[in-house]
Formats: sequence, C-alpha cells, structure tokens
Amino acid sequence: TGISVTAARSLAVFCTWLSVLLAYAVVRQYRSKKFACCTAFLIAANALGVFFGRLAILEPSFVLFLLRAMYLAGRTRPGNYVLAAVVGVVFVVATLTKTTGPFVLPAVLYPIWATNRTTDRGGTWKLLGTVLGTVLVLLGTAKLIWFLHYTSDAAVIFALRPLWQIEHFPVRLLRFFFRGTWVDPVLFPLALAALIAAAWKLRFFWRDTLFVTALLWEAGYAAFIAFHYDGPPRYFVTLIVPTIWLALIFVEWLWQEKRRIAMAVSVCVAVSVLWNLAMIGEYVAHPRYSLVDASMKIKRIIETQHEADPEESDLLIGRGAGEISLLSGGIAAMDSDGAMPLAQKLDVYHPSWFLDWTSQPQARRETVAAHRRIVGRAAFPDLDRSREAGIVLYQIFPRGSQ
Repeated sequence: TGISVTAARSLAVFCTWLSVLLAYAVVRQYRSKKFACCTAFLIAANALGVFFGRLAILEPSFVLFLLRAMYLAGRTRPGNYVLAAVVGVVFVVATLTKTTGPFVLPAVLYPIWATNRTTDRGGTWKLLGTVLGTVLVLLGTAKLIWFLHYTSDAAVIFALRPLWQIEHFPVRLLRFFFRGTWVDPVLFPLALAALIAAAWKLRFFWRDTLFVTALLWEAGYAAFIAFHYDGPPRYFVTLIVPTIWLALIFVEWLWQEKRRIAMAVSVCVAVSVLWNLAMIGEYVAHPRYSLVDASMKIKRIIETQHEADPEESDLLIGRGAGEISLLSGGIAAMDSDGAMPLAQKLDVYHPSWFLDWTSQPQARRETVAAHRRIVGRAAFPDLDRSREAGIVLYQIFPRGSQ
C-alpha cells in the first residue's frame, strides 16, 4: 500500500469492524444469538469507537488481537496444546502491538480455566502452562533482539521515570470512574453496577465466564490507567467491549428479575444509543480536516522556502513531525524524541524547520532556541479546542545569523 494516511487509517477501520464480528463470536460461545447481536450493535454504534476507529492509532488492532486470543481460548480443550500455543502467539502479537497487553493477560487465560477446570483440572493447568510458556519464550526473544540491536533506544525507554505513580493512584482511580463515561454515559455506570451487584449480592455472576472475562479485562486496564498513565480518551477505546459485555449481562439479569427497573434502564440505554448515533451523524455530516489543512500549509511553506533557497535544508523536526509528513503527502521529517538528544540531532541532521505543539511542555522549543536562532513562520492555534492547543512552525537559523 505504500506509506500513506489512507493506508494507515484504512487498517484501523478494518480492525475496528473485524473486532465487532469477533466480539459477536466470543459472546456466542457463552450466550444467545440475541445477546451477541445486541453486543455487536452497541459496539458498532459507539461514538468513541467510531471517532477513534478511523485514526492511525494502536488501539483498534490491539483490541482485534485481544478478542482473537479470547475467542481461541474459549475453544481450547484439554490435550489441544497446539491451539493453546496459538493463543499465546496471538497474545504476543497483541503485546507487541501495544505493550499494555500483560494487563489483560488474565482475561485471555480465564476462558481456558473456566471452560475446562470441571472436566480435567490437571489438563487445564497444562494448557495454561503452554500459553504462558509460549508468551514468555516469544516475548523473551523479542526483548533479547531489542537489547542486542536497539540498545540506545532501550536505554531511553528504561530511563523514563516514574514508571509507576502509586502516590497518585486514588486520584487517578477516581478520575478513571468519571472518564469511563467517555465510553458511554449509560453503559459504563451499568457496568460498574454489575460489579457492585456481583460483589454484594449476585454471587452467581462469578460463575459466568463472560462476566469474569470482561471484569478482568476492565479491571486490568483500569489498573494500568490509574497506576501508570492518566489515560487520554483513546485509551478508553480498549474498554468499549468489556464495558458493553458487563452492562448487557446486568441488563439481562434485570429483565429476568426486575422487569420494571429493566424497562427504565432499557429506555436509558436506547436514549444513549440515539445520542451516540446523533454524534456520529453530526461527525459524518460536518467533518473537520483542520490538522490535514495545517499539514498541507506547512508543507507549502517549507517547499516554497526550499525552492527559493535550495541550499537550505527542508527537514522538519519536532514532536508529531512524522504525522504532519504523513498527512501532507510527504516531507522530510524527524521526531524530536528518541535515543539521540535533541541538541545532538540539531548538529547531526541540521534541520531548518521546527514544529512545536503549544499543549506540550516548552522544553523542546527552549532546547532549540538555546542552540539555534528560531523565527516563527506560521501558527495554527485551534487544532485542539478542548485544550486551546495548536502548532507553531519555526524556521531554524545558525546561532548569531541575521
């Protein structure tokens, strides 16, 4: 396909819609066709999933591989060590796609345990050992390759601190419960209600394979967000599927035991679905291409200056420079992060253009300004209206030049 924004985003769209089908297939292992259809519909109609499912980000493919691993785990039976190894391979692919995979590993393993423990507990432990062994061997090999061939990059990654922020855990966890409504303002509270009901009274939920799988998925990713990184909205794309599973399980029980409450809750769910569909409709009817437009303008500015002075470099450096290059159809670009310090990159690659996001810390701009003379050439202030953030394009000149 070549390197293009169309190819990158098309892959995300493909993974998103294939995930809808896989979520349906996983549910059919434990629930009725009607329940599975409701699951698929709610996932497909989720506004957060639609918005981020068309972007070139890791979450759509990550969810795809997780669902594939869970589906295969639900079909694994005692003695079928080949399929157990395949589950491990698919999970490794998910982890290499996005390194938050280990937080969801219990959710991948649980279907094997729940499906087989009553018939052959010893064989079940062997299946779990096969999966874990495959994961450890393949990820260990990947780590070895990483350290042998990308030593400097590994040093940068492990130098990042703090990896864990336990002191901020209560605040981040509380914020997680509020931000969870990004998934859906009705379904996320229903998922929490399912957890509370299971802990308080509805103990039989713990014998439900789909419920426990969804809970392990939700809890694992919540722990990641609360302990490690205060997640942006795209992180919650990973929680759409388990949230819908938990909410539907709770609504299903309400229809069986509390029909009046179930009717009221179902109305709220219907209103939420209509709200999601209205947001999607508005989004489709009135698309904004502000970052694409800004990228094209940046490309024209750089190309015009390079044509006027071919001796000047046309290399753009800065956080997100690669994205600007992808969206504009291709200009020479380099990220300001990486193993080589930014000041050293200035001396090695001699870029003539610097890209700065106003929502990011100003340390990069200060570093460039300390070693070069920079002049602002263009500003695009309203790319992220929620944070009043945008891009400033600077031209870089040698220190002391006029």
